[in-house]
Amino acid sequence: MESLEKDSPLFLSGALAWVLLFFIAFLTIPLTNNQEIDRWYIVPEIPFLLLDLIDPLPEENPHPAGWAYFPQRIPLIGIAAIVLLGAWGLGQLVTRLIRIPLPPFTAERTVFASGLGISLVSLLTLGGGLLGILSQGLCYAVLTITAITGVASAFQETKQKAGSLVSLKLSLPKSITFDMLFRVGCCLLMSPFVMSMFLGSMLPSTDYDVLEYHFGGPKEYYQQGYIGFLPHNVYTSFPFLTEMLTLLSMTLKGDWFSGAQAGKLVLMSFAIFTALGIFTMARQWFGSAAGWIAATVFLTNPWTYRMSIIAYTEGALSFYLLASLLSLILTIAVLQKWKANSIDAADDSAARTSRLPGELWSWTLLTGLLAGSAMSTKYPGVLSVVIPLGLTLLGFSWVLLKEDRPLRWSATFKLGMLFAAGTLITVGPWLIKNLVETGNPVYPLLYSVFGGYDLTEALNAKWKNGHGMRTIGLKEFKDSLLDVTMTSDWLSPLLFCLAPLAFLNQRHRRLMHWLWIYIGFLFFSWWLLTHRIDRFWVPMLPVVAVLAGIGATWSSKLLWRTGVTAAVFFAVLFNLCIITSGLGGNNAYLDDFTYARNFTGNLTAPEIEVLNKMQLDPNQVVLFVGEAKVFNANFPVIYNTVFDEDIFQQWTAQPNPELPDKELSMKPAREIEAKLKAEHIAYVYVNWAEILRYRIPGSYGYTDYVSPQRFHQLVQEGVLQPPLPNKYSYLKFESMSENKRKEIEQWAPELIVEREGELYFITAQIFPVAASE
Repeated sequence: MESLEKDSPLFLSGALAWVLLFFIAFLTIPLTNNQEIDRWYIVPEIPFLLLDLIDPLPEENPHPAGWAYFPQRIPLIGIAAIVLLGAWGLGQLVTRLIRIPLPPFTAERTVFASGLGISLVSLLTLGGGLLGILSQGLCYAVLTITAITGVASAFQETKQKAGSLVSLKLSLPKSITFDMLFRVGCCLLMSPFVMSMFLGSMLPSTDYDVLEYHFGGPKEYYQQGYIGFLPHNVYTSFPFLTEMLTLLSMTLKGDWFSGAQAGKLVLMSFAIFTALGIFTMARQWFGSAAGWIAATVFLTNPWTYRMSIIAYTEGALSFYLLASLLSLILTIAVLQKWKANSIDAADDSAARTSRLPGELWSWTLLTGLLAGSAMSTKYPGVLSVVIPLGLTLLGFSWVLLKEDRPLRWSATFKLGMLFAAGTLITVGPWLIKNLVETGNPVYPLLYSVFGGYDLTEALNAKWKNGHGMRTIGLKEFKDSLLDVTMTSDWLSPLLFCLAPLAFLNQRHRRLMHWLWIYIGFLFFSWWLLTHRIDRFWVPMLPVVAVLAGIGATWSSKLLWRTGVTAAVFFAVLFNLCIITSGLGGNNAYLDDFTYARNFTGNLTAPEIEVLNKMQLDPNQVVLFVGEAKVFNANFPVIYNTVFDEDIFQQWTAQPNPELPDKELSMKPAREIEAKLKAEHIAYVYVNWAEILRYRIPGSYGYTDYVSPQRFHQLVQEGVLQPPLPNKYSYLKFESMSENKRKEIEQWAPELIVEREGELYFITAQIFPVAASE
C-alpha cells in the first residue's frame, strides 16, 4: 500500500493502460438499440457532427425551427420556475423545522431542501386533487407563498447563524488559479449537455409509457377535475410523485398538452439536483476535484440526458436514491463522531440516550423522508432505497453501540422508528389512497396477499408474467453485466472506466467499499427481481459517478492528470455526438411547437391525428381497442390498458366463464348498438399492430376474443360501418419478423392485403358507428 501512496510507476502505468484498453473495447461494441451503427464509425465523424451543431447544413424543405421559436418556451420556463422555487422554499422551511444543521444556501442544504420540497409539493397536489379543489389560482397562491416564505426564512436563518449576510456577497478573484480554470473547464464541458436537456425536455413526447400513463394519467385527472381511481388504467394506481408535478404544471398552464411539457421541464431539474448531490458527496470526503469530475461524468452521460427529456420516473428515483444515501452517510457520521466523543461508560444508559446529539434525530428523519420519496416515484424504490438504507442505518447503530447493550437496543429502536416515520410521511399517502380505492395499499402488486378491486386471478397472472423475473443463467448474467457496464447505447465510457480506479484512492476506503457494495446490491436486485428493462438499473449511475470522480483523482502525477483529462475530453465529445445526433432521443430542440406537436403525433399514432383533424364534438366518444397511448387525443376516449379488463369484450361478448375467450359468442346486434349509443361512441379505433405486439410469444398476451372477424360481423350486422379509407396504417408483410408473420397468418389473415404487387399488414382501422334508425 505504500507504493500506492507514492503513486508508483507500476500502478500509474497500469491505470493508464486500463483506461486506454477500456476505451478501445467500448468503441468496438456496436450500439445495442441502433445495431446498424458502430461506435467506431462515430469517432471520425465527431468533428463534422459538432460542426453541424454550430453551423447546420441547409435543408431542402426545412421545417419551421430556430431561435425565433424560443419565445414559445418562455411560458413553460416560467411555470417550471414557479414550481421549483415554491418547492425549494417549502423544503427550506421543513429542513429548518426538523433542524438540519446546514446553512440554507450551501450545496448540501439545497439538495435536501429541493428534493424534500418537490416531494411535499407533489403530496399537496395529490391532496388537492383528491379533494377536487385544484385550481390555477390556488396553485399559484400556494407556490408563491411557499417561495416567498422560504426565501425570507433562508435569509433570516443565515443572518441568525452568521450574524450577517456577508457570506452571500460575491467578489471577483484576485488572481486566476489552476483550480479556477479546472472548475470553469468542467462547467464548459457540462453546459452543452445541460442546454440540450433544457431544450429537449420541452419537446412533445413520443415514448409509449409517457403517452399511456406518465402523461395520460395526469391528463385524465386534469380533464375530470379531480384525482380518482381509473379502473381502465392500472398504471395510474402507482405512486405518482413525478406525475403530480405534471398535473400541477397542467393546472398552472390551464392546458393539459403544453402544461405537460412544462412538467417535463420540472422533471429535468432532477438531473441538476442529482449532479449537485454527487458533487457534494464526492467533495465532502474526497476533495473538490473529485466532486467536479463526478458531476461532469454524470451530466455528460447520455443516460442522464435521455432520462431528462423523457418523462420517466428513473430520473427522480436516481435523485432520491443519491440524496437518501448522502443523508444516511451524514447520519452515520454523526453517530460515529458521537461515539468517539461519548461520555464515560459508567454513566447510565438512559442518560447517554438522552444525550445523543439532536442532529442525529434530524438526519435520521430526513433520510426517511427522502427514502419514502424514492418509493413515491415508483414501487421499486422500496427495494433499491428504503430497505437497504434502513437496514444499513440499523446495522451501523447496532454495531457502533455494541459496548452498551441497553443503549444499543434503545437507540437502534428509536432510529428505526424515526426512519420509518419519515418514510411513511412521504409514501404513506399513496399507500392510503390505494388502500381506500382498491383495498390493496400496493395495488396492483401483492394481489395474492391483499387482493384488489377490479383485479382477477387471470389479470394478476398476466401482470406477474409480464413483470416477473427473467431466465437466470451464466449467459444472461454476462449479457446483463456487459449491458450495465459497457454495451448500453447511452452509457458514458467514463463511468465504469474510472469507477474501478477508486480502489487506488487511499482516503475513506471503508466508505468507498460500502458504495461498491451498494452498487452490487442494486445490480443483483435488478437482475434477480425485475424483468430487466435497461432503464431500471439507471438509478445506480449517480453512485457510480461518485466513484468515477474518486477514481479520476487517485493520483496527482502530471502524467495521470494529462491522461485522464484527455479521456474525459474525448468521452464528452463522443457523448455530445450521441445525444445531439438523435441517437439519444428527440433532438429537434427549437422546432415550432405546432409543427412539433403534429410531427410527433403522426409519428406515434397517425390514426389519432386523423381523428383529431375531424374535430369531433364533445359528445362524440371514440372507443380504443388495443391502443392505450391516448395522451395526444383531443377528443373524448374510452380505452383500457393490456392489464385491465378489455372494454370491447365486456360490451360485446356474451359472458360465459366456461368458454375460452376465442369461443365466446357476441351479444345481439341491437344490444351492442344500444350500448355504443348509451356511451356516445362515434368511432371505434382498433390498433392491430399493438394487439399483435401483445400476442407474440413472450409478450404480455391479449384476449383471443378480439379479432378482425368480430368487426366484420359488426359491420355485416349494421352496428359499425366499413373502416375509413386508410392512408398510413400499412406495413410490408415481408419486413416483419418471422414470429409476427406466423401469428398474423394464424390469428388474423384478413389483415394481410395486396398493394401494388406486395403484401401488407393492416396495422390499424377506424370504424364509424352506424347511425341508429
